[in-house]
Amino acid sequence: MKKKLFTSLYLLISIISQAQFTFRGTISNYSNKRVLVKINRAFDDILIGNTITNSLGSFSIPIKEKYSGIIEISLLDAKKNYIFISDNTDIDFNATITTDDEFIINTSGNQINDRYQNYLNYDLKKNSILAQLQNITFYYNSKDEFYLPLKNEIQRISVMKEPDVSEFSFLSYYIKTSNLIKNTEIGTGDAISNKNLILNHFKNAGQEFETSGLGKSLLYNYFKLSVFGASTQKDWENKIDKAIEVLLDEVGEETSRGQELLSATINFLNGYGMENLSDKYMKRAESLTCEINPELKETIKNNNSIKEGKIIPNIKFTHKLNGKYAYLYDIKSKYKLIMVWASWCSHCQQEMPFVKQFYDNFKKLGGEIIGLSVDYNKDDWQNAIKETSWLNDSDLLYWDSSFVKLLNITGTPTLFLVDQKNKILKITSKISEINQLIK
Repeated sequence: MKKKLFTSLYLLISIISQAQFTFRGTISNYSNKRVLVKINRAFDDILIGNTITNSLGSFSIPIKEKYSGIIEISLLDAKKNYIFISDNTDIDFNATITTDDEFIINTSGNQINDRYQNYLNYDLKKNSILAQLQNITFYYNSKDEFYLPLKNEIQRISVMKEPDVSEFSFLSYYIKTSNLIKNTEIGTGDAISNKNLILNHFKNAGQEFETSGLGKSLLYNYFKLSVFGASTQKDWENKIDKAIEVLLDEVGEETSRGQELLSATINFLNGYGMENLSDKYMKRAESLTCEINPELKETIKNNNSIKEGKIIPNIKFTHKLNGKYAYLYDIKSKYKLIMVWASWCSHCQQEMPFVKQFYDNFKKLGGEIIGLSVDYNKDDWQNAIKETSWLNDSDLLYWDSSFVKLLNITGTPTLFLVDQKNKILKITSKISEINQLIK
């Protein structure tokens, strides 16, 4: 008996010790609803928790690896996202979803997040509310009842001191870099100087950059500043090309940071439909002879596997479609049209009437449509598919849906026409281009 107790205790201690820290929360007015928990990398995030709150609105996610950086929660049923700062210690926050769907933090969970909330309060009042209150004073005079309280509030905010975050290295970095993003947007200064500030940041930022999630915003600003003044599409693309060359040469493609940037750049080019530039930098990535980091390896793999002429991945559905199809390959139609879309996507809504017209003839030719939705609201999705007779599936995880990465999706709608052997015949966003192929 003692041996069994000792073994059980040992197992319990082992399980507990596997977690570096725990991320928990209680959200009033949010019981039995979905919470996604993600940790940030430089240019994207990783889903580490997909859970349902209990009857009290509580949830708990163990973080097994040491992690200092941004933790992001998505409350899909409330359409809210919120950021917390991790310094590898437990976080236990309390919040409320109001009747107006506002997300209010009551207690932020630990010391670093207390300081972060203090800074956000300071920043909001000092850099936004103060100017608004000062403008309001022009509509009052000293005899008005509201005038004195208004002047007192202006004075109180004016003398507010910025919270000291220097003891928290990641928080200090995150605030400074967030301000860099704000201060380098178009119209906030000299474009060349701002572009150089971002370039220097990419070159010199420390390890904090890798878990900040700020890489995309910095890269986007860098490209916007680079094309400033471009008058034609060709000029725009030439300026982007030159900016990428400078970026990679300055940071160095042989470095992990440089390869992260190359990976993010290829994804950016794909997202904006710049196929020629994307192909150019894919070839540059594939020609590297140094060790390749995981992010760039994944980008190379995804871009090479999702192409016309390649075999489409065997996507697993959330349930058996029509009670018999568990995987994409289970559907043995002569043609399959995989349509990645969403009920909230305006371009999808514009395309949908043409898809419905196309389907009757497609079905007669031995084809089947499989709609894969990146929706997050079940009611919205189900209402949108009521009048469709093809196969539909969604895990309701928005852009965290498993097929998004599998199919290298950068926007909606995306249509894949595949043959009976699951070879990709066409990738497009227009049903008219599919229609021309199967007539």
